[in-house]
Amino acid sequence: MTVRLFWVLIFAGFFWGCFSDGGSYPAEGIPSSDVHRQMLLVEGSKDTVTLGTNKSGAKIDESPEMKVLLDYDFWMDVHKVTCGEFKSVAEKRIDCGSDSVPVVNVTFFDAVLFANEKSKMDDLDTVYEYSSVEFDRDGHCVNLAGFSFHLDRMGYRLPTEAEWVKVASEDDKCSDCFEEEKEFVNDYKGLFKNEIVTNFAGASSANGADERIIKGGSSSNLYSRGGTYPVSPSTYDDHVGFRLALGAIPNATFLDQDGKEVSSPIRIVLSALKLWDYTKTSKVKLVFKNEVTGNLNYIDYTNEKDIVEIVDTIPAYHPDISPDGKKVAFCTGIEGIDQASRLYVRNLDPKGSGLVKLDVKSAAIPRWSVLANGDTVITYVTKAGDNSNESTFKSASTWQVPFMNGKFGTPVKLFDGSFHGGISEDESLAVTGSKILRARVHKKEKIWYNKEQACNVSLAKDYSKRTAFLDFGGSTGKNFVGEKYRVHEYLFIADSSGNLVQSVRAPSGFVFDHSEWATGRVNQNLVATLTNADGAHTKIVLVHLADSSVTNLVEGEELWHPSLWIQGKTKAISSSSKAVSSSSVSSSSRKMSSSGAESSSSKNSSSSGESSSSSDDSSSSGESSSSSDFFSSSSEELVEFFELDEDSAGFYAKNNEFQEAHWSYKMELVWTYWDTADVVVFGSSRSHHGVIPKLFSDQFYVVNLASAHGNLHSTHYIAVNYVLPHFKKLKYIIVGISLDRLWLGKVNSFFYLYSPEIKGYVYDANHDFWKSGVPEGLKDMTHDVPKVSSYAANLTERGYMPLNSCSDWRSSAHAEKDIGWLDTGLVRLEETLGYLTDIIELAAERNIKVIGVEFPQNPNYKESNAYGKYGLRNSDAPQILERLDALTQKYSNFTFFDQHKMGEHDYLEGMSYDDDHLCRAGAMQMTHRLDSLLKTLE
Repeated sequence: MTVRLFWVLIFAGFFWGCFSDGGSYPAEGIPSSDVHRQMLLVEGSKDTVTLGTNKSGAKIDESPEMKVLLDYDFWMDVHKVTCGEFKSVAEKRIDCGSDSVPVVNVTFFDAVLFANEKSKMDDLDTVYEYSSVEFDRDGHCVNLAGFSFHLDRMGYRLPTEAEWVKVASEDDKCSDCFEEEKEFVNDYKGLFKNEIVTNFAGASSANGADERIIKGGSSSNLYSRGGTYPVSPSTYDDHVGFRLALGAIPNATFLDQDGKEVSSPIRIVLSALKLWDYTKTSKVKLVFKNEVTGNLNYIDYTNEKDIVEIVDTIPAYHPDISPDGKKVAFCTGIEGIDQASRLYVRNLDPKGSGLVKLDVKSAAIPRWSVLANGDTVITYVTKAGDNSNESTFKSASTWQVPFMNGKFGTPVKLFDGSFHGGISEDESLAVTGSKILRARVHKKEKIWYNKEQACNVSLAKDYSKRTAFLDFGGSTGKNFVGEKYRVHEYLFIADSSGNLVQSVRAPSGFVFDHSEWATGRVNQNLVATLTNADGAHTKIVLVHLADSSVTNLVEGEELWHPSLWIQGKTKAISSSSKAVSSSSVSSSSRKMSSSGAESSSSKNSSSSGESSSSSDDSSSSGESSSSSDFFSSSSEELVEFFELDEDSAGFYAKNNEFQEAHWSYKMELVWTYWDTADVVVFGSSRSHHGVIPKLFSDQFYVVNLASAHGNLHSTHYIAVNYVLPHFKKLKYIIVGISLDRLWLGKVNSFFYLYSPEIKGYVYDANHDFWKSGVPEGLKDMTHDVPKVSSYAANLTERGYMPLNSCSDWRSSAHAEKDIGWLDTGLVRLEETLGYLTDIIELAAERNIKVIGVEFPQNPNYKESNAYGKYGLRNSDAPQILERLDALTQKYSNFTFFDQHKMGEHDYLEGMSYDDDHLCRAGAMQMTHRLDSLLKTLE
């Protein structure tokens, strides 16, 4: 590897001259603002860099070894971006500390915004695109709607994993690569393959958890790609920062989530969770043509990580999804071209099974509909060419054919003329366009839009009889929008009489094409492609008429003819998700235990925070409710006639960030098992991975509500607001204690940091957590909200997530946090033990027994006087154990079940996943012992 070091302060004008012809980029061409930037030039070569490892027991996403050849030049920062540099660009929206230290506690999206701003400052192209920005109350960027990146552009960006490893593998070239802070890289996380890959740039799209890769850090190997928990683009941590790279990547290669090579990937850029804002359902499908391969592709947003390509040799244009969302009709002809066309229907599955062909001479531009009598039919035309000539137009005709049980019926001619833009439900209006906008109104034919040129005509698939179309910058459109514009720059909407009522402008640098109304419950959505200055259809977008927004759905090289299906609307709903003021949220009248924790009546004031996305959702999501209210629902039934707000009910995720994603599954478990479970498990990831509900004896019905990053405040919140009021059969509560994490209080809890900005929790709090009765449909609505599919084991295993990779404890283990935290952390200890005490007391009022469990950790921590992964001196632990023992003496319903035993435990060979988590074998032993313990408490 050839590496050169440069101090950069070069004129941007010279830089542009260097690469405007698409040639190479010499080192002297690096631009800079008035801040010096120290970067390494890394020259392309035929040497390979190794990603991953072949070590036995390696994580599945870190193996096998994969060789990567980087044949292009790029530059990379010598040092990580500092806090001072970050604040100079980010306008000090994040307080990251001293100017000279590496910036940490930033998200992947924060790094992206920084890179783009640096590119703008230095007159470079921006690598990253997005349609809107969302910040949390602390100034972190937690969402970039429509996010995508373009590695062929010359601008600042995050390095790829392969670039980072290439530099980091040379010890003398990256002095801080393996210092304390880990670093974001650009790639989506995916799998490797045992081959040589040229110019590898990561996975072609995000996996189900939308994971990103972090590299480096003092405790990492060169092949390590993450931390203890998955890293999403909205994750931030006090040990994760970044550095920048510069340089276009020619012919970047990506691997899909199955490890197959993709040279021109198609990317989903809007998640199902964000799409919900427009569709009000996760049951959405998108079909389009990948013009590069000639095949139809589809996305089922209930499994959004996959873009499925139906490989075939049949030309496929103008696809339309069936009313039930299970089939797709398509043709071989194209609008505007007078040629014979064939019409087919096939199943919307990976094989495109059930292919049938309509046996007629010519059939083009199919459109599904359901008649008043319930019959499913496809409307088509015999020709779809230029309709400006009257005789040519009349030579074609419009037909309808039934489709049932996978077969076509007998076609019926409707009328002369090629009305392929659609027919209204009552058949009183039909429209078409190419090159003029023709309408058939009550059997009389008219030409709308003053006979000016129009195309891509589509009739709304509802009862509004609105027509969408594109034009060619004529005078009618100019008078309506009040300015001159380019061909297809505006999408126009006309009413049932042909009068213009709305227009939507394409984003800067693009024009519309292939516009079509969406099918389904929200009648304000259209789908279209965007064409760039070179004429390439690189984006599929959702056009939402309610706010005239244009939102990116998918990106690729050449995407045509999208069809968007949205499941039909169910019953009308009402009610409000607007947050109530903190003074009106019911709070506990009782104090926390005398151990020193704050009273719950003071909690609301400090948990409020304003979200940039919606002030309505930013008020407190509620704290402990009055203990006198806990037991009012012991015999409650479903409330049948309460109409839930579909924008809020069950919506326990905002960006599906790692913690949100897990808690959204836990909330589904709450509303699934509130009237069934008699044992509930709480705690952190140690409980989450360490207790297996289905292994308990039949006399116990167990649900595991523990979640990663959980602490005693989050346990208290869920127990007090959801479990104790609603779980009417509850007999036992199992709580993970984790002595080394008892410094984590309310300010570290998900239910302080995040839930006040998430609609579902606010909605629950505004309705007193449904203590008067659980509304019918809440479980189903919680289930329907899009979730991260890779965490779905939460449902199938009743909340348990298995860690199947088992190994022995490491021979050397050192705490990641200060082992002396108890010296200054007594107040926090009192707070956290107060939450535990409150749970014990409330449970006692219902004769519910509480078991506090201390999970085993690596016994070798004691060799460094550490109790566990997150600190605490081993010599300090006994005083906390004495406090727990005192609770067992004071409360007859509390049992402390210590399985760590100061490191002298018997969870030994082949029972650990890492230093503080049990693998499945260890979880089985823990579960069997808990099962036996519960029987003795019976």
